[in-house]
Amino acid sequence: MSENTERQMIITMLAEGNPVWFVAGMVHKSSHEVYVIGRSAGYPDRAKLRTAVYRAAAA
Repeated sequence: MSENTERQMIITMLAEGNPVWFVAGMVHKSSHEVYVIGRSAGYPDRAKLRTAVYRAAAA
């Protein structure tokens, strides 16, 4: 899995409302790493996360 695909999967899971600890377990990363990726996309604001998901899908 490429780094970009993994990043997008993390953002999508957070946008769906999954907690950071759950996403971290699913992608085998630390909670801190998942939080940093989510924060760069607008976490904890789910609307911003969904916008990031839509932008990536449109690209």
